Amino acid sequence: MPTLPLLAPGVLMTSADFIAVNFRMWQRQRRTRFNHWLLGAALLLLAASVALDVMQNGQLTNQGTVVVLAVGLLYGLLRAGLVRYQLRRGFARNPVAQQPIDFALDADQLRGNSASGSFGVRWNQLQRAIRVGDWLLLYRSEAACYYLDLRRLQAPATPADALALLREQQVSVVEL
Repeated sequence: MPTLPLLAPGVLMTSADFIAVNFRMWQRQRRTRFNHWLLGAALLLLAASVALDVMQNGQLTNQGTVVVLAVGLLYGLLRAGLVRYQLRRGFARNPVAQQPIDFALDADQLRGNSASGSFGVRWNQLQRAIRVGDWLLLYRSEAACYYLDLRRLQAPATPADALALLREQQVSVVEL
């Protein structure tokens, strides 16, 4: 491992990065996958009901089923767009997220410095870390995290070094 601290100056998350990272996390959530499965099963049953109605009667006799099927399909298609819209709106409303942060990871804590101020978080205060592509999300609470762009680590430090430091400090790391 290179000499500590590991430095990542000028980390700035763009709106596109924020949406990509958080959308990927949303897709991977157990509840999201379950809802997709449930919606798919319901739409399949509705489609089978429409097909059976047409086969038995030679025509469509229950317009309500087709309407519910169409609404379900439309919801399924628009849901991902709605999530992206909400993420974009949330990012735009958070001016602190749009400022560059200089990160330093040392043996004792994660430190950060930006135009909004400085912070220091001891490793045992972090609940978990999630790696999503080139981004490392460091959660101090369930509601908020620090976004560290691993591409900004100054050589000779590597993303593997940062992950090794977190594991050494007993911070749970999940890779998506």
